[in-house]
Amino acid sequence: VTGGLASRPTALDVKISQFSMQVNGQQLVEDCDIELNVGRRYGLLGVNGCGKSNLLAALANRELPVPEHVDVFHLREEAEPSDRAALDAVVDHIKLEVERLQRLEASTLAEGGPGDERLQPIYERLEELDSAAFEARAAELLHGLGFKKDMMRRATKDMSGGWR
Repeated sequence: VTGGLASRPTALDVKISQFSMQVNGQQLVEDCDIELNVGRRYGLLGVNGCGKSNLLAALANRELPVPEHVDVFHLREEAEPSDRAALDAVVDHIKLEVERLQRLEASTLAEGGPGDERLQPIYERLEELDSAAFEARAAELLHGLGFKKDMMRRATKDMSGGWR
């Protein structure tokens, strides 16, 4: 993944120039510009395997030069249709991610000790996910996606796939 920040580092809008992405030796995107403006929603269209998920993962993992003051949330899959509310489904997802990170932390500590450099990003991510604020973070995420309060409490089985 390559690309440079073309917007001011303090700007709310993010502009990345000369973006290229390659996965397993296959060029998926080459030398394009990306512009993400605050308050807008975007959709990615393309055939299976063209790199949509890889692009989103690169953004979420900050492999692209996204300023730290810009929040990036990445849900990798839609919620299963169930009686669970959308808000609860996101909270469950965050809890699973925290559990995964805690297991990774434990195995990294066992393998490399407390000075292992791989621990820092794990600790940073755990701090971002702050288990004391799961529901508030989940509501913030859903609000950013356009969910109103009543939609957050609606069962996922009553939503279309796009909203799940």
